Amino acid sequence: MTTSYLTVFILSLMGAWFGKSVPSLGYTAWGTRKPNVIGLFITGAVMILYSGLRKTIGDTVFYIHMFELAEQAGNPVPDTDAANFLFEYLMYWIRAVGGKSETFIMITAIITLVPVLLIFRKYAPDFMLAVFFYFTLGVYGTTLNGIRQFVATGIILMATKYLFSPKKTDFFKFLAFVLVAYFFHTSALILIPIYFVCRRKAWSPSTFMIIVAGVAVLIFVSLFLPNFMGILEESSFSQYTDGWFTEGVEGGVNILRVGLQALPMVLSAIYYKELKRYGPVVDILVNLSVVHFAIFLISVYNWIFARFAFYTFTYAAILLSLIFSTALKDSKRTVLKFALYVAFMIFFIMDSQGMYLYRSDFFTPNNNIWFSFIY
Repeated sequence: MTTSYLTVFILSLMGAWFGKSVPSLGYTAWGTRKPNVIGLFITGAVMILYSGLRKTIGDTVFYIHMFELAEQAGNPVPDTDAANFLFEYLMYWIRAVGGKSETFIMITAIITLVPVLLIFRKYAPDFMLAVFFYFTLGVYGTTLNGIRQFVATGIILMATKYLFSPKKTDFFKFLAFVLVAYFFHTSALILIPIYFVCRRKAWSPSTFMIIVAGVAVLIFVSLFLPNFMGILEESSFSQYTDGWFTEGVEGGVNILRVGLQALPMVLSAIYYKELKRYGPVVDILVNLSVVHFAIFLISVYNWIFARFAFYTFTYAAILLSLIFSTALKDSKRTVLKFALYVAFMIFFIMDSQGMYLYRSDFFTPNNNIWFSFIY
């Protein structure tokens, strides 16, 4: 039998709970204890194996087909002029050492998810909560459809310490990661303006300008769309510039999803006085949550805009983990905390209903996919 999306959620939470229950001797950036390595490994193994052993989820079929076509053609050397040439070279090198398409999917799953879990271990005050929100915000399911961009996201996440660093010179280190990610997916360049926007005091005039800009783009998108189409035509999103996009054949993001993605921003605004005592990193996380919301607000027009939120999802989960484990820890807010948990779970269950195809060969007995990625 195949493994369902819900099963992976439960198993991942169990691993995260064990990691939290028997904490390590190390401390997170917030002074809380890090999860133990065994719990981290269990959570990572479940998430990576489910992702790495998939064959039919999202755009996986397309990438497997592309990998095998190049294999049949004698593994030609990629064109270095291509914007995403590092991604092409990744596939080339895997084929060159005898790897199969299964190897490629497993490696991309590792590049995508290992940075997420390591960032959670260092920057999430509650590892289990961060994993919970990573699923209930819809992030993990999204990673199963968008291989190339999530590889770029994994690279960007490895530069998180430079994003949070107070040293101005660390920008160049952050930029180096962005440029590497760019050669996997051109959308990574959006992190450059985001870097400067987010390294400001939260709820300053610039914060509100982000929200206003998001509303303005949504209202006047018909005016901005022709220029945006020109940009897309030169990017990896060129396939989205045909009639179905401009004529609105494809719909926007569901308003309930937008509301859910707004919660990190809304809760951080309500409890900012309690959060700001944790230092300037909170301001960066709050500003990232505002950018995250603005992206989803624009995505009401068309879902393609939401793909830029791939880079902010993980930070939204960290911020929610901080809010729930600190600001909502007060017994007077137990009812609100419980209501929010219920809301996240209801959305997750509703969202999971559309993921009946999101199955992996994780637990399929006697299936050679288990070891096919090795040889």
